[in-house]
Amino acid sequence: MNKRGDRGGQLAESHAEGRVSTTGTGSGRSSGDGTAVFAQDLFNGIAESYDTWAQVLTFFQYLRWRRFLVSQMTLRPQNLVLDVCTGTAGVALEIAGRHDGRIVGLDITHSMLAAGLSAIERRGLDGRIQLVQGRAERLPFPDETFDTVVFTYLLRYVQEPDATIRELSRVLKPGGELLSLEFGVPEKTWIQLLWRIYNKVVMPVMTVPVSRGWHRVGCFLGPSIWSFGQRCPVDRIAAMWRENGIPLVETKRLFEGIAIVMWGTKQI
Repeated sequence: MNKRGDRGGQLAESHAEGRVSTTGTGSGRSSGDGTAVFAQDLFNGIAESYDTWAQVLTFFQYLRWRRFLVSQMTLRPQNLVLDVCTGTAGVALEIAGRHDGRIVGLDITHSMLAAGLSAIERRGLDGRIQLVQGRAERLPFPDETFDTVVFTYLLRYVQEPDATIRELSRVLKPGGELLSLEFGVPEKTWIQLLWRIYNKVVMPVMTVPVSRGWHRVGCFLGPSIWSFGQRCPVDRIAAMWRENGIPLVETKRLFEGIAIVMWGTKQI
């Protein structure tokens, strides 16, 4: 293994026994620009119930989308994988269930990572999955460290999506895979109309009895997805990937385009 690979292995080993390491952000404290502070504050209020209500609010599609994302990975034995915006480590756990590689999960929100750590320990996977608190815009890893980089529901929470993709590509080895799962806006007119009604009316109302944190998410999510889709449509995001070393980008719309999976290989 080359020096970069050695450093990647040492990095994963250093976060021993699944404990959350804080790199670039203080444990449980907000950090960085307003976008990052907002993301931390938003998810701090829903961490403990995140997986349950993410499944309910997506009509029980959330886990299916995650499984499809992981199914597109071509992982070899002992690959080192970076899961960015790992949240409660759902994608990391899905990867660990299918492959024997090592996984580093990174997220900005300490409470989400704490919930993820509990799930990892319950499954006895704390020796294979390590969690790091940090920001996708400034990854605390050397160039070309990881064999695979995956990110989920990230780009709406960063100020510069293009620079963030550049940073994700930086830590990916040549020939490694970059994959993402993001929310999208349906293209068919009648489905888009139903989607907008659900996001503007139904979800804000149905989250009221859940908790204040989930009601806040219910009011925020639809406008956030719509605004980002207008600013950065799928074709533009694919172009960002190509501009940052991923020449051939494949895209799959799931559930009539409500979720979008993208993947590609970094040029050698």
